[in-house]
Amino acid sequence: MIGITGANGFIGRAVLRRIGAEACVAHVGPVDGEAGAIDICDQSALEALFAGIDTVVHLAGPSAVAASFNAPAAFARAHVLGTATLLAAAERIGVRRFVHVSSAEVYGRPDTACVSESAPLLPLSPYGAAKVAAEQLVSGAVRRGALDSATIVRPFSVYGPGMRANGLVGRLAAQARLRQPMRVFSADTVRDYLHVDDLARGLLMAAARDEPGLMTLNMASGIGTDVAALAAAFARAGGGPDALIVEGQGDRSRALDIAHLVADVSLARETLGWRTEITLADGVCDCLGEMA
Repeated sequence: MIGITGANGFIGRAVLRRIGAEACVAHVGPVDGEAGAIDICDQSALEALFAGIDTVVHLAGPSAVAASFNAPAAFARAHVLGTATLLAAAERIGVRRFVHVSSAEVYGRPDTACVSESAPLLPLSPYGAAKVAAEQLVSGAVRRGALDSATIVRPFSVYGPGMRANGLVGRLAAQARLRQPMRVFSADTVRDYLHVDDLARGLLMAAARDEPGLMTLNMASGIGTDVAALAAAFARAGGGPDALIVEGQGDRSRALDIAHLVADVSLARETLGWRTEITLADGVCDCLGEMA
């Protein structure tokens, strides 16, 4: 039985779609800390919700990096205190396997072309710092025997149906649908784009892992794409002009910007047999199809 926190979120909904497609038995909890949902810091409510399950996939918590600069305490509460509370509940009710969804933001600004799981954790945002702290809580739970098995997953730039409209991919999709010139804050920033359905599949593979102990895995395509190339892909898919206009300021200061963030994904391939199946070109069409 699988329990999911953050089931109402962008990634959570993709996991639910995948569970339905595979006819898995799941106990699903809409735990995301938002109004009308169970508070991720309410241990008794978590214990009642997840009683009888043996595996938790932990997705709850806000994910907007830019917003974390203005609300660091709220992000720390959701990701650090929330994870600590969930782990305490999991120990009380006998959960033995735990999948913690972290973020590539924990790496900060790496000095390698492709960052591996062994790279230093040097976050530049309150969100990234909170994710590092949450990872340490999960690691400690395994070391003290509160969990038999835990997998920390660090997704890179996740996109797809249901993504935030004000993020880079969401903005490009909106402009492409209107056949407008692509307007971006920077043309040469490189990211590793991962379709949310590929991530959902990987999370369920991690949840099925039987090996004891802690494992940390990057999940990404392993391919770097700069903003100019991404914008061009949207322009082609939308049938609009290929003009690229660079203007304005991004969602973080230049001093905190991360110019290049691409994953080494060999460990996920070797240990889970997981790799991406959705190409960026197909993913772009998927985003535009959702908006049609």
